[in-house]
Amino acid sequence: MTLGATKPAPKAELEAQRNFRWNYALHSIEGGFYMGGIAFVAPNTVLPPMVESLGGPPWLVALMPIMMTLGFVWPPLFTAHRIEERRRVKPPLLLSGVFQRLPYLITGLFLVFLSSRHPTGALVSVALAPFVSGMIGGLTMTAWLELVAKTIPEHRRSSVWAYRYILSSLVGIGAGWVIAEVLERHPGAVGYGLLHLMAFALVAVSYILFAMVRENNPPHPVEEAPPLLENLRAIPGLIAEDPRLRHYLVARALLHGIFILTPFLSIHALHVLNRPESYLGRLVTAQMIGGIAGNLVAGFLGDRRGGKIAMELSGGIFLAIAVWCAFARTEWEFLGIMFLFGVGFFANQIGITTLGIEISPPRRRATYLAMMATLTMPTMLLASWGSSRLWTWSGESMTSLAVPTALAMIAAMIFTRWIEEPRGKGETIRPR
Repeated sequence: MTLGATKPAPKAELEAQRNFRWNYALHSIEGGFYMGGIAFVAPNTVLPPMVESLGGPPWLVALMPIMMTLGFVWPPLFTAHRIEERRRVKPPLLLSGVFQRLPYLITGLFLVFLSSRHPTGALVSVALAPFVSGMIGGLTMTAWLELVAKTIPEHRRSSVWAYRYILSSLVGIGAGWVIAEVLERHPGAVGYGLLHLMAFALVAVSYILFAMVRENNPPHPVEEAPPLLENLRAIPGLIAEDPRLRHYLVARALLHGIFILTPFLSIHALHVLNRPESYLGRLVTAQMIGGIAGNLVAGFLGDRRGGKIAMELSGGIFLAIAVWCAFARTEWEFLGIMFLFGVGFFANQIGITTLGIEISPPRRRATYLAMMATLTMPTMLLASWGSSRLWTWSGESMTSLAVPTALAMIAAMIFTRWIEEPRGKGETIRPR
């Protein structure tokens, strides 16, 4: 099987050009509604204090920022070979999309109506909702990325990610105000249930918009996929023969070091500032304003220079956050840290996604993308485990989390520097 890129057939290219504006707009708006909905239960800001207030132990608090991602990253490796042999990838996405969104509805209803009688059930439902949602989405994650690759040309992918994130950040700014109001009027489980129901309403709208995306014919012939075990056995060879892929995997894994810091960052801010849970709304708002800035910068750079520069930007910002949060004591400092986190987080998302798609051979793209997600999962779990252990061992010292995070970011920037940019050194592409 040839792994090199194949020039698109004229018919497929014309179809892609004809549907480009429609699909570009829908991908941007749909993603904005989905991620804007998730902002009401923001994994890095809202979920950790939510779990702590429901009686969750430190190890579970530390898992919450990555719980959805943990669900996403392991199923793709077992479904990628089937995605590669499909001419149309949208039908399975429509099926999984329904069940991917239901956990937020179920959890919201449980918290509002049953949490007082079943407090343990409330904690379990909050913890499992993002994991189950991610796991169902993970079954077709590579299909979704393949659909984006088929419908959006490479020199416009960074900006489509950016527009998705900018819209979600705008929704998130509103969500920050709503979170503060809801938790002030309905503190505890009922308020968190209402936030889950609001999240479900927005992700349901995103599903309707996604259903309107027009899938193009594949730009290359579709071949029969190898069996699952054969596909898995081929992975070590793919990594061994591709140094760019190796450097990317290590850099992406090291960037997960930010999850040492984030589980307890908002909790630390509440403790230092002596603020109630409703203050989380202001932290979310600051993060989302930073997200707009990060998306504008990373989207601009990514369209013109590729995803590598966005990864480098995010690593530098995460390093700055790690140093600053160890000394922060005032409200404006914590708002500034959350602003920078929004910049770095969304720049990182644009960078790893854009670069990951571009270094993947089109015929094996689903397998490559699945491999990238699954093989970097252990460092995510290690970061979460280390976060909870360090937080408990140090007596809740933020410095104990900041130091290993900073070291991981320095190493990540070194390995990112070694990745060969697929668009060429210094090449600038001006979007049409």
